[in-house]
Amino acid sequence: MKFSISFDQRDRKILHEYWDSIIDSGKWTEGPFTEKFEESWSEKTNLYSVAFNGWSGAATALQEYYKIAGQTVLVPSNTFMATPLSVIKAGGVVQFVDCNRFDLCMSFDDLESKAKQHPPKAVWLVHIGGHIAFEIEEITKYCQENEILLFEDCAHAHGAEWNGKNPGQWGEAGVYSFYATKTCPTGEGGMLVTRNKELYEFAKKFRNYGKFDYDVQGLNFRMDRSIV
Repeated sequence: MKFSISFDQRDRKILHEYWDSIIDSGKWTEGPFTEKFEESWSEKTNLYSVAFNGWSGAATALQEYYKIAGQTVLVPSNTFMATPLSVIKAGGVVQFVDCNRFDLCMSFDDLESKAKQHPPKAVWLVHIGGHIAFEIEEITKYCQENEILLFEDCAHAHGAEWNGKNPGQWGEAGVYSFYATKTCPTGEGGMLVTRNKELYEFAKKFRNYGKFDYDVQGLNFRMDRSIV
């Protein structure tokens, strides 16, 4: 069975025009299109936005900033492996939380139970299937009252909204994916969104080796094209 990603052929002409402008500029990365993409995403989400090469790069920067190494992080049982693997690679300890049948997202009741058994530094809340987790308000309140960091996995939630808020506005930060199968695809790519300006500045350095003062020990997590 062959699987293909659809592409609106009406975009072909302008896409080629954009590529010509990039070739003429001679700038292949960190160019004006990436900046425009970040600006547009900030306008949509009302949050600072930093583009990455993928969801994992943005999640790595987020967990490096909050120093989750050696700490417990609660992760929903219904999610793609990227979520728990990002915790493991950041040096954290994963404990799974059951999910609801009615929204396929993290169960607030089980979150309370697991948080008592395994006191966490952070919680990864994953918005599944294009909508925001139905129990987002309860989970946010619980994390705030118990001084638990809340991270939002927004890989499925482009354009979603609840009570006038966008994904990434409840927690410390949200991470989007623009993989080819996502609602808003760029082939590859990710975006970290946050209201925390210090995290925003950290993430911009982290994705590019910590340039130019190198007080942030990052690696290459740059978005791998000038056009998105």
